[in-house]
Amino acid sequence: MSSTESNKLIARNSIFMSIRMTMILLVTLYTTRVVLSVLGVTDYGVYNVVCGFVSMFVFLNTSMSNGIQRFFNYELARNRIENVREVYNVALFIQVILVVLVIVLTETLGLWYLHHKMNLPPDRMEAAEWIFQFSVLSFVFVILQVPFAAAIMAHEKMNYYALVGVLDAMLKLSIALVLPYVQSDRLIVYGALLAMISVVNFILYYIYAKRNFSEIRLHLHFNLNVFQSIASFSGWNIFGSFSHMMKEQGLNLVLNLFFGPVVNAARGVVAQVNAGLESFVQNISVPVRPQVVQSYAAGNKERTMRLMFSVSKLSCILLYLLSLPILYETDFLLKLWLSDDVPAHTSSFLVITIAVSFLNSLNASVSSVVHASGKMRNYQVFSSLAVLLAVPLAYVVLHWGYSAECALWMSFFSMLLAQVVSLMILKTIVDYSVADYLKSILWPFALVVGITFWMPYLVHLYVQPGFVRFVLTCAVSLAGISLTVYLLALNRTEKELVDGMLRRVVNLRHE
Repeated sequence: MSSTESNKLIARNSIFMSIRMTMILLVTLYTTRVVLSVLGVTDYGVYNVVCGFVSMFVFLNTSMSNGIQRFFNYELARNRIENVREVYNVALFIQVILVVLVIVLTETLGLWYLHHKMNLPPDRMEAAEWIFQFSVLSFVFVILQVPFAAAIMAHEKMNYYALVGVLDAMLKLSIALVLPYVQSDRLIVYGALLAMISVVNFILYYIYAKRNFSEIRLHLHFNLNVFQSIASFSGWNIFGSFSHMMKEQGLNLVLNLFFGPVVNAARGVVAQVNAGLESFVQNISVPVRPQVVQSYAAGNKERTMRLMFSVSKLSCILLYLLSLPILYETDFLLKLWLSDDVPAHTSSFLVITIAVSFLNSLNASVSSVVHASGKMRNYQVFSSLAVLLAVPLAYVVLHWGYSAECALWMSFFSMLLAQVVSLMILKTIVDYSVADYLKSILWPFALVVGITFWMPYLVHLYVQPGFVRFVLTCAVSLAGISLTVYLLALNRTEKELVDGMLRRVVNLRHE
């Protein structure tokens, strides 16, 4: 596939991902409003802290998922279908073993922590136990769907991936609309229905992969070499997944220890908004990831680094475009979204979390190049140690009596350190120019921010708070950032990619 064809495929897949995330974000925001209103702040906080604890074990699945995805892409790039079939068989075996391990860990360590360490209202403990079990069930099916979802992503069938994502959001919306009419314990019913959605997602991925990809066929031959390769790759990858899990869920547990479930409710609301923002940013990075692996596998390291620079810059710019109106209109949006049910600390938590997301968007493209190379050890060990600093630092500042916001700023500090470490290690894998990194990514982004950040402030000076000011803030931000980015921040190749995406949007109805 030529570079031009690859760029067209990236543009096409980015459109599908953008449509997916637009619908998912709108549905998710409304769903969160309804669920928070129906369950109440306390029950919503209980749900988030319990599910958050179960999702701590997601690092095991994430590390294996990244490894499987990488090996699918690598073998497809070399057109070795028989090897892809070997990867599938080993991947399925690994995921089944992972299911057993997760069940053992959650039903022993998990239940012990639930009953002896979590700060939960005594009258909601039974509901928390049900939510815990439903979360484990959901997680099991998320694990089992990985080989099939990885095959879909490796074949770059983003249209189907987007369709399943939209269906998932619509089913969750349906649950939220039905929940007010439930007469029994709504928290328990909510957890049960979400578990059923995980089963539906697994079935949809399984059926599509089995019907469309010839390599998705189970056979009795087990390739020990492939198993060792995936296990070795994923073993080092566990450090990265574990560190990010601890950064998020470890902070949840620390906050719960000092402040109780109300603060967890605030973090849960912020997590919904941030997940939506980061998912939009992934519309750029996810479609490019297979191309990064394939370029590296083909020995084209120059294109690999060009893709990394472009993805890093465009990810930061897109996140800035989406978050600037939110930062200016945080209180209005939270009031509009959640009415009078806004938990304390939500506004300040949101600002800090968005700041952390900018570092995540920079790190994602670095991680994709390291994954493509397969040289995981130093990257995962040292960047993971940097990220993990967030949890003990947060505990220390809270123990000293500082605010919950200070605990979240420890997350920003640890991610900044991790990004510096990641770039240093990347240079030992691919000999890139640090000056080019600064010139290609950080300088254009800083230029855009410096020129456009003040523009919505003029609206705030002359327009009263309300919906009109919010619309004007969005319009001014969109126009100012888009024009500045296109004229000053994009190189020729990036402009061609953006132009291709715009043409795809115009012509999508004809395809």
